[in-house]
Amino acid sequence: MKILITCPRAPVAIEWIRIFSRAGHEVILVDSISLPIAKYYKKTQFVKVSSPRFEFEAYKKQMIALIEKVDWVIPNCEDIFFLSKVRDSIKTDTFFFMPKSKLLFELHNKFEVQKYINEYVKSPETKLLTDKGQIELDSETILKPLFSRFGSQVIRDVSKKSIEKIELSKEYPWVQQQKIEGQAICNYALILNGKVLAHSIYRPKYLINGAAATYFEPCVNEKLEKFMVQFAKESNYTGQVAFDFIESEKKLYLIECNPRATSGLHILSENLTFEKNTFSYKGKESFSGYRVGVMLYVMFGFKAMLNGEFKQLKKDYKRAKDVLGGLSIFAQGASMLGIFKQSIAYKTDLTTASTIDIEFNG
Repeated sequence: MKILITCPRAPVAIEWIRIFSRAGHEVILVDSISLPIAKYYKKTQFVKVSSPRFEFEAYKKQMIALIEKVDWVIPNCEDIFFLSKVRDSIKTDTFFFMPKSKLLFELHNKFEVQKYINEYVKSPETKLLTDKGQIELDSETILKPLFSRFGSQVIRDVSKKSIEKIELSKEYPWVQQQKIEGQAICNYALILNGKVLAHSIYRPKYLINGAAATYFEPCVNEKLEKFMVQFAKESNYTGQVAFDFIESEKKLYLIECNPRATSGLHILSENLTFEKNTFSYKGKESFSGYRVGVMLYVMFGFKAMLNGEFKQLKKDYKRAKDVLGGLSIFAQGASMLGIFKQSIAYKTDLTTASTIDIEFNG
């Protein structure tokens, strides 16, 4: 089989290459940046396409040509929202490992996602805002755009000063949500026709900007296991899906959903196989932690020394599997250079630059 994997800038694409290579399938990578990290992992065909966000018509034409050549398509990042529009506009026998468009967009929506709450989790009180005058100056709430990522735009201290410069309208809605204090917990699952094929649960650690994790610690949560089985069945989901929760006083609060790949795949990859056109998970996670290269030392080493926590950081580093294992320092550096070039081109910070050309903001 020929498998088209999108957005190889995401390290999880490396896991997909490993999984499909073990099964003897041909992998093609596609992205709208020139130096995605997975491009350097193994000798694999790579195709550069136009930005789905800024040049959709060109992207659509290029993707249709690729889709006609492959058997499966596995989207990994926010390009999935643009890819869904391409899929809906054509007739093809190619299988897309992703949900139907209506479900996809509802799950990405931080207000609509609350309708998928079931008996095993709770929902923070959430209000949709389409006008700045609807904001309540309440310190027990937070504000964030309806479609956002990395927690970069979250306002955790709602005051006159903090909301002065935000843009809010019917075209660009926000939500005001009950502030939940507790422990972050995430999950990730592969689902086919409403059946959970593989599922991982982990605690995110060593966060960049208080949101993007560089370390993933597997854990067990019975409520979350039951939530996923029921969610999958009731939504008849197909594809990758991940949820972010906050655990407070033994209750799980659903914060948001990523109906695409996340770092949870790293935890499953070693024991995940692809046989007879489906996935099979055989075994449990093999490591007590998973980390992204040397990011722990680069991003958190100095702070850990100042806080007297370097010994713990070193311990965490040593006990974790490096999800970038097999990639040279050159490859990792080239990938970072690519993001740096995006940052300069779009005049923005590195975190935003990493997804700016594929973001879907409604």
